[in-house]
Amino acid sequence: MTGASGFLGGHVLRVLASRQNIETIAVTRRDISGWIRVSDYSKSPVGDVLIHLAEDSDRAQVAEAGRAYEEAVHATLIALLAKGYHRVVYASSAVLYGDSDTRAHFPSDPVQMNDTYSRIKRHLELAILESPAGVVGRLANVYGPGMSQNNVMSTLLRQIPGAGSVAVMDTSPVRDFLWVEDAAEGVVALALNHFRKSDHGGVFNLGTGVGTSIGSLVSIALEIAGQPGRLVQTKRSSGRQSSLVLDFSRTMSACGWRPKTSLRKGLAYLLHTREEKT
Repeated sequence: MTGASGFLGGHVLRVLASRQNIETIAVTRRDISGWIRVSDYSKSPVGDVLIHLAEDSDRAQVAEAGRAYEEAVHATLIALLAKGYHRVVYASSAVLYGDSDTRAHFPSDPVQMNDTYSRIKRHLELAILESPAGVVGRLANVYGPGMSQNNVMSTLLRQIPGAGSVAVMDTSPVRDFLWVEDAAEGVVALALNHFRKSDHGGVFNLGTGVGTSIGSLVSIALEIAGQPGRLVQTKRSSGRQSSLVLDFSRTMSACGWRPKTSLRKGLAYLLHTREEKT
């Protein structure tokens, strides 16, 4: 597994450790005892299955990196595919569906490439899908312990508990929030499942099928924290519909995966963990 030291990678490692008869080789650029350290992920060792998580998930940073980053990650993937893994699972993103449709998206829906990040994701998906070993997992908004501090969930949690209003950019966007342990279980299911012939390969969604507006997200978090009376301050409202929810029925049919953790339960865990630390 590449990107083993990342947010999702750490949780995937724990899931794999709980499975019998599996030897997991963790590959990272960091110096971690017992792991494989590489300066370039194209140097990763061979194996039966590759889980490829080693990409920057920050859209702004990817945009700044530009063409050089795009060429580098594409070259890395091509080199990895040439190693002959029996299965390659690539962690892609739900952003490829765009945010203009209120219904839950299916893997067969058209994709949109609106920025550098989505263009890179799609080009790498296509490279993966050209390989008979290739499997793509499009991830919803993954959250949980160890997540980036640069997202709406972290921005919200930093303000709870607290006093005064809770500030968010916009309360109207609707998103599909997936607990990181569920996401990790989904990635492992795609990596290890014996697909039926009709389901082998292709694109699979990892989401909950449930859309939650940012305003509702704030309300749920404040209710759990016992501060339901706090007001919500919107920094900037786009004034347009924005929704992104994933249908996971194909994933469930192919490998039996479905999310187990509700948004309320996930938020409660994060909030209570913060209380214990303070």
